[in-house]
Amino acid sequence: MPRVDLTAKLARQSKPGPKDIMLFDKALPGFGLRIHPSGRKVWIVQARIEGRSRRIVIARHGEMELADARRRARDMLHRIRAGENPAEDIQREKETPTLREFADEYLRRSDPHWKPSGRKTVRTYLKARILPAFGRIPLDSIGAQDVAAWFDAASRDKPGAANRALDILRAMMFRAEEWGLRERDTNPCLGIARNPAKKVARFLDADELARLGRALDKHDARWPEAVAAIRLLALTGCRLSEVLNLRWRNISNDALSLEDSKTGPRAVPLGEAARALIEALPGSRGPGGFVFPGYAEGRGTYGLAKCWRAVCTNARLGRLRMHDLRHTAASQAVMAGENLPLVGKLLGHRKHRTTAGYAHVADAHLVEAAERVGAIISGAMAVPEDKFRVKNAVCPKRSHR
Repeated sequence: MPRVDLTAKLARQSKPGPKDIMLFDKALPGFGLRIHPSGRKVWIVQARIEGRSRRIVIARHGEMELADARRRARDMLHRIRAGENPAEDIQREKETPTLREFADEYLRRSDPHWKPSGRKTVRTYLKARILPAFGRIPLDSIGAQDVAAWFDAASRDKPGAANRALDILRAMMFRAEEWGLRERDTNPCLGIARNPAKKVARFLDADELARLGRALDKHDARWPEAVAAIRLLALTGCRLSEVLNLRWRNISNDALSLEDSKTGPRAVPLGEAARALIEALPGSRGPGGFVFPGYAEGRGTYGLAKCWRAVCTNARLGRLRMHDLRHTAASQAVMAGENLPLVGKLLGHRKHRTTAGYAHVADAHLVEAAERVGAIISGAMAVPEDKFRVKNAVCPKRSHR
């Protein structure tokens, strides 16, 4: 049987013959490629197991890359030398579902517990990033090295998307363990550090809020419903979907009763300005009707985005996101002296660490307050402005006589 320098190009270009063709690797004895007369190619390992020469199929060519097949073969040969029989594992793998097969079951059992946006997100990442990499691999054969290599490659172009895909794969592996399809404590995603998140949150200051208000007034006549929705976002700190899908039955005198927010049902207190805004809205007010019917349930997305871009351009706010109005509401609450747990409750945060991201806003505000208090006290004590500058001045050198 010929031994060759087995490369990916050679494996790809080798043609079938009237009989099976066996190409064994010079670099790793026992590992090779079998080419059937039908054109089917498979990676194989050939070795003596329990006194007999055995040939074990690793995977089909095209379903597994040469480097992965060689690594798998090296592991199998090592186990054979240790007295094990990898053929038993191969048989068990045939009975184990692939990740693609498991994904169907995972979605079926998880769908009832997810919100529509969650279902859409998981399916998008499965189709685009997870199944192309692992779909054909038996569920219990996906290892930490496989996941690490995939995550590193995915992180090079879109680190944020790689993080999200890793989170979904991690959750799937935990469910596989719970359902007895993987051994306990073998989740291959554990120990892989997520990519650092970019800080994209932005808070509008008083001057920017004033410019935003004037820009909204300017465009009110053209987009009255969109402008009203944007104003309510700013006044309540709600998420965009919570405002756009709001129904009249969800509104009482002093609060919005959200039936199904991102973190479950919650009440959003309404201030005087928000109540006045809602009172001034036109149209029918049937309990089941939407407050913003032109934009509810995904309608009018383009028109709303067009209005927002025009407002931001007019207000000179740059690439501001509508979600930044939520961050602005949180930062203003913190700077008004509200404690972080209360701010988290106002915004509907489920986790305290989400609200903790606004702690630096409170710290900065405290520094400003300390400076104002210090100025008042020093003024009252008639402390000269240059009283404490001497310590920072450069001391003259003494002359040596």
